[in-house]
Amino acid sequence: MLRKLLGGFIVIGLFMLLIFGYTSWKQENRDIQRNLSIQTGFAAKSSQAVFDNIGTGMELLGLLLKKKDVLHHPEAARATLLQFQSAHPEIAAMALINPNGAMLLDTAVAPGAPLPDLRRHPDYFHALLFDMNTTYSYNIGPNQYGMGLARWHFPFRHVVRDAHDNPLFVIQGDIPIESAGWLWSDLPLLPGSQVGLIRNDGGIQLIWPITDPDALFRNPRTGALARTINANVGKIAGNFEDKDGASNSAWVGAYTRLPNADMAAYVAVPKGLLLSRWWANNYPILLSFLVYLGVIVIIAYRLACRERQHTRELLAESRKDLLTGLPNRIAADELIAMEIARLRRTQKQLALFYLGLDKFKDVNDSLGHANGDLLLQQVALRVKPILRDGDILARLGGDEFLVLIPDCGAEVSEIVAQRLVDVFHAPYPLEAREVMASASIGICLFPGHGTDSGSLLSNANTAMHHAKHQGGGCFTFYSADMGEKIHQRLQLQRDFQRALECQEFVLHYQPLVDLPTGRIVGAEALVRWLDPVRGLRNPAEFIPFAEESGLIIALGEWVIKTSCLQAKAWLAQGFDMHVAINLSTRQFQDPALVPKIERILSETGLAPAQIELEITESAAMLNPEASIQVLGKLKAIGIQIAIDDFGTGYSSLSYLKRIPADIIKIDRSFVQGITDDADDSAIVRTVLALAEALEKRCVAEGIETGEHFEMLRELGCHYGQGYWMSKPVSPAAFEKLLQENPCYALQPIRSAANIRRNTV
Repeated sequence: MLRKLLGGFIVIGLFMLLIFGYTSWKQENRDIQRNLSIQTGFAAKSSQAVFDNIGTGMELLGLLLKKKDVLHHPEAARATLLQFQSAHPEIAAMALINPNGAMLLDTAVAPGAPLPDLRRHPDYFHALLFDMNTTYSYNIGPNQYGMGLARWHFPFRHVVRDAHDNPLFVIQGDIPIESAGWLWSDLPLLPGSQVGLIRNDGGIQLIWPITDPDALFRNPRTGALARTINANVGKIAGNFEDKDGASNSAWVGAYTRLPNADMAAYVAVPKGLLLSRWWANNYPILLSFLVYLGVIVIIAYRLACRERQHTRELLAESRKDLLTGLPNRIAADELIAMEIARLRRTQKQLALFYLGLDKFKDVNDSLGHANGDLLLQQVALRVKPILRDGDILARLGGDEFLVLIPDCGAEVSEIVAQRLVDVFHAPYPLEAREVMASASIGICLFPGHGTDSGSLLSNANTAMHHAKHQGGGCFTFYSADMGEKIHQRLQLQRDFQRALECQEFVLHYQPLVDLPTGRIVGAEALVRWLDPVRGLRNPAEFIPFAEESGLIIALGEWVIKTSCLQAKAWLAQGFDMHVAINLSTRQFQDPALVPKIERILSETGLAPAQIELEITESAAMLNPEASIQVLGKLKAIGIQIAIDDFGTGYSSLSYLKRIPADIIKIDRSFVQGITDDADDSAIVRTVLALAEALEKRCVAEGIETGEHFEMLRELGCHYGQGYWMSKPVSPAAFEKLLQENPCYALQPIRSAANIRRNTV
């Protein structure tokens, strides 16, 4: 009710603010228009008074000059004209004009100097003829430039006539446009005002202040002011709104027609002045309204925040287990649903652990419910510390707890489950005595074992009861939906750990052949797994698992050390050759990689130059800058560096240039089609050319035929390996191969120069 009342106050306040703003804005507009109308009236009267004064003076001047023979002796009138000009400071020059258009005298032109001839300027001459045919005592012409006065001015003319009313001569006063400032300097104008005279034909007669006279006086005005004056011929005064095309600014103004001239005086102000005056006159009231609204809004906001906080507290209490303070079953359902929605977007897994205390009923029955509650509280306190910040622990009711582990697969789930089991190894001190407790844990994974909260909880509960049937104190995965693959993976993990402990891994070696000579110059170490039960196991089966699980770190260290020992043994037998060792992505990211290799080299006594470390192009590009630093350290030790599977990744040439690699290994996928696939052949040629430009050696992998071997030799490849020379063999077989010292080169290299030229 209070919130609705505050909302009503806000609406009423806004409505009143809008009404006041609208009415005050209208009143400000009316006030401005009224002031402008008064100012234009003053401007019109003052302008008319000045023009009438000049006109009356010119009438008297005409009577005086009529007595002189100015048509034949115009210079006799110069002194009189200059005297009249000095009496009227707004006039810059005086002139006498023959009715035929010839100028007789111009005070702005020195005696004897050439005078302007209006007959050569049709526009000016026609204006002169028009003035001579009117009955007005004086005429005001449009603005002009030149004609005796080198600035913008307008002619003020009086026609002197004879007794038959025929024109004898014309007296002209040239009034410059700068006289506008003198004419209206006493008007009480608003800041930024513009005052002027506009002719009925739209031409500007005078304007003040003036900025660009050329643009103003050369063309008639076609704006709202000119249209309003022409549309209201019989109207003496009016208002208008106009827009300045140059500055795109809006103006408001008023005009008043001059009684005895075909023009009107106008005053205009920028429309922005209305806003500033409106704000200056009304801001105290507006600010009062805003303060009122601000206070009401703050009160309403604080009230809404308090209501929301209270609602959240009630919801939180309804979703919290009162005994342990953990989320209850309602909250657990919501949390599971939220995690499922999030993980559907990220395509990751969720592990759900359903934990039930074994024989909890016996504790309640023998020690009482108070001790049972104390045991539940202590279980919650022990489980919490072994979980991560993002993991969730909830109590479902009775002796059952739920643990949610986001982004968790089967392998990590097994580790977590074992930790949960270990929590119960220590006794729990109760009020009566210490007791030993255990728990059965059922594990369920999303999405493999269910896609919603209900199915996941049900399946995890089923797995938990299965663990209880096995005697309790253990964990079980929900096997019905997990399938054979999870079991196999878990079995692979156990087998792999056993293989590490029992040294079931061995190394085989594949020869690295110098293609120009066909002789063996090195070997690549390849790990194999001799399972005592299943025999030789495919590396594609266990290497990805070892990489994912992190066990590749231990396996990789063993491979490096064993390879170094073997290389040292061959060196002692007189076989001077290097051994290439593959580094996995996980192994390459190991911060302790460089110290481990330095320690192994020290322990085995092998020279660093005798080993070559191979890293795939994609692994190097995971973090190019870090890769460059690590490879730089290995290179500084003296170890040779090779980029494996080159061409299959997305490396940048700028990074490739910076990587301190000695060798580029061309992937077997390109070598296989080198003899019959134009694209593969072009790729191999390009890689060889790139390696030559970067001063690196090349090794071709996967040489399966003699044609592969010969073509790679002809293309200038340095080394090669493949089943055509030898498959990976045991150390003893490789040693026998070294003793036989086979030569795989069938014939001399053909047209190597032409091959390289085609490559370029």
